[in-house]
Amino acid sequence: MKRMNYIKILCFSAVITGLGSIVSCGDAKYDTLDTHAYIEEALSSTSQKVTVQATGESFTTLNVHLSNLSSTDNHYKLVTDQSVLDTYNHINGTGYIMLPKDYYTLPETITVKAGQYAADALSIALKAFSQEMMKSGESYALPVKLVLQDGSISPMENTGTFVILAESIIEFSAPMFVGAPSLKANKFTESPETYSQYTIEVRFQVANTADRDRAVFKNGGDDANFILLRFEDPQSDNENYKAHSLVQIVGRNRLYLNPSNSFKPNEWQHLALVCDGSNYRLYINGVDSGVLSIPTGATTFSDVNWFCLGDDSYSRWGNCKILMSEARIWSVCRTEAQLKANAWDFVEENPEGLLGRWDFSAGAPVAYIEDGTGSDHELLMHVCKYDSFNATEFPMSRFEEVPIVVPFK
Repeated sequence: MKRMNYIKILCFSAVITGLGSIVSCGDAKYDTLDTHAYIEEALSSTSQKVTVQATGESFTTLNVHLSNLSSTDNHYKLVTDQSVLDTYNHINGTGYIMLPKDYYTLPETITVKAGQYAADALSIALKAFSQEMMKSGESYALPVKLVLQDGSISPMENTGTFVILAESIIEFSAPMFVGAPSLKANKFTESPETYSQYTIEVRFQVANTADRDRAVFKNGGDDANFILLRFEDPQSDNENYKAHSLVQIVGRNRLYLNPSNSFKPNEWQHLALVCDGSNYRLYINGVDSGVLSIPTGATTFSDVNWFCLGDDSYSRWGNCKILMSEARIWSVCRTEAQLKANAWDFVEENPEGLLGRWDFSAGAPVAYIEDGTGSDHELLMHVCKYDSFNATEFPMSRFEEVPIVVPFK
């Protein structure tokens, strides 16, 4: 079978998250009774993005502080600790593995001198991933623990640990559609599935937002089951948004909601719709972008389509270029934290309620995209031309190869 032409895409993200971002009651009590050492970044729940470059080394910093002055020098070191990573994975439902020892460098010594509150900033080097690591599909992390080497002030248990979630610049292939590909999951039509709650999400980019009624996702059927995510409003540029840059949800009984955040052309972005049976909630790049109350009830998925006709009888996508990386449908309400954690790289193991997962970056035959869940919800490609749909192999002229560097934000 013929294969698609693919474009090369570079993308990255890395997040540093502290296990001890919230100080426990025990630590709070300890804070009032004694002097202790801690990693400053672990005091808050903030995240810090880091780029692991494709070549050479990339650096990030941590800071070690004392809660009070000491009359003597105190010496520490950072060590890796598998139990710290195990705890992190358990709490967050993730499956990170330890970064190989040859791919990081920790500071040899950390000293907080007498009469000072902090050591010099710690520089941690992360080495560019090997090709084998990038192809493995694994998600790597560096769990560190602050250990007292010499002195009298011990680290706090919670805020003395930290996890660096390191993801390299990744090069992968993905199809470029010129105009709407009308990707249809026929199994839903053959055997409709009904759910009281669900999540629909997709990572993609478009070359422009030049027209309205461009459907990103559509579940046809009667008004009770209708779902349409489409580029629609505003109808012209205004002081807040470019024309047609808002992906609108039109749903049950034709109720609709415009999100508070818009999409930008030629940037990787993530869209999610979460429905609990009584409310629609839109997320743009993991950010809550609006909620709409709807009549309570279940939804039957019987006509599932990606990037297709909207409400009009002909396609308004024209020759707009569309890049897709991954799309998913769930039978559960995904949380904001889950959406953010998995928006770029799917790190969960055995997730609950995953109905369909379509990974375009893995490469696909011309006629279909496989369902990664094993549930046989393959996406068949249809050429969308005015008011007709014809199941066919895509002509190769509808794909192009272009180098693009677009980090997910």
